Amino acid sequence: MVYEIQKIFLLNDFSLITNLNKDGINFKTCNINFFYTKISKNESLKFYKIDDKYFKKHIFEGDFLEEERNQITKKEFKDAKKNALTKPLNKISYMFNFCSFKAFIEVYESLNLCLLRVFFSNLKDSENFSLPSEFKAKKKLSLNEFCSKKLSLYGNEFIDFDIDKCFKIIEKNQNFTLNFPSSIKAFDGFRIFLFYLFKKLKFFWSTSLQEKKEEDFANLQLYAKKLFIVLSSFDDIFDKRLSQNLALKFKDLAQKTKSILNQNEKKEEALLFLLSSDNLNDLFSDFDTFIKEGLFYEGQKKDYFFKNLIALQIRKKLIIFKKTLKDDINFDLEFKYSELKILLEFFAYFFDLKSLNKLHKKYFSKSMKKFLNKMQTRQDKFFTLISKTNKYLRIYKGL
Repeated sequence: MVYEIQKIFLLNDFSLITNLNKDGINFKTCNINFFYTKISKNESLKFYKIDDKYFKKHIFEGDFLEEERNQITKKEFKDAKKNALTKPLNKISYMFNFCSFKAFIEVYESLNLCLLRVFFSNLKDSENFSLPSEFKAKKKLSLNEFCSKKLSLYGNEFIDFDIDKCFKIIEKNQNFTLNFPSSIKAFDGFRIFLFYLFKKLKFFWSTSLQEKKEEDFANLQLYAKKLFIVLSSFDDIFDKRLSQNLALKFKDLAQKTKSILNQNEKKEEALLFLLSSDNLNDLFSDFDTFIKEGLFYEGQKKDYFFKNLIALQIRKKLIIFKKTLKDDINFDLEFKYSELKILLEFFAYFFDLKSLNKLHKKYFSKSMKKFLNKMQTRQDKFFTLISKTNKYLRIYKGL
């Protein structure tokens, strides 16, 4: 059983180590490397190396935190690393005596993260403790706010994120690939994602009106469809009533544009009439306002990690798509394929996962017709990749 009483402080930088050294404080340092081979809400399996010693820790999180720790061999540690769920992390721990308490400064240099942990033998000492102002702590963290498995999955969530700078970059240019940090929260992640998709849509709307090329009309239809899919797939992030209404309007735009593109006569005239309508201008004006406003992002999960919600949505859609294909149900199969194609276009890279990247490149970057042709000979391989991917993405459930 583990009942350690501790307080954790987020430090502004690494300068406390230098300052304490100048004051004659002696540190005992150790290098720690760790990774997880199992992560869930209630159970984790962690492997770590402290200098030249190796350990395995089984962690159970119920009413109490329970840990089973065993020392293992270097070979066992190396073998376990082959099954690491994320990249191993390194930290340097500086142990020192702080008044009568045991304390550690933990430095995660690759994450630009520095923490101070102070341990207490009883609750009274913890309650009476106050950190000196010269330590320049950024904030006090609860155990729920900081744990090493969240750090492994999402990185340093305490880095300040300049969303206005992102908006300005996207406003000037949309010809780049979005690359989200793992630690970004859903509120900021979706604001950027929707803003990017909307600016792409507006770009093709503008070029369609000016140059009247069928390729631009087709791209406009595609981005209207992307906005519909994102708004309808993640409606637990947004104001539900408003997002559903907007999703249907983008769906209507995509369907009408596609229908006109399939016409044989007066195609250009009909498209220009659609794209010049007051209804479309009103939609664009409203959406431009909503995507930057905090009130639009009032769903239950707006404070979740962006990566967490993307992982679970991809997993959910893969499960549904596999079942639909396996049961030979053709209803909505093409739409379900489009949903995954769009999500993997933007987020296959997000997880550094070979099976997910293979799914994207080999199966979900093609036309539906080419995909179905592949299924005639490769369905078993396709299902195996889905199983591998879903097993991994499950670790984000509840975290």
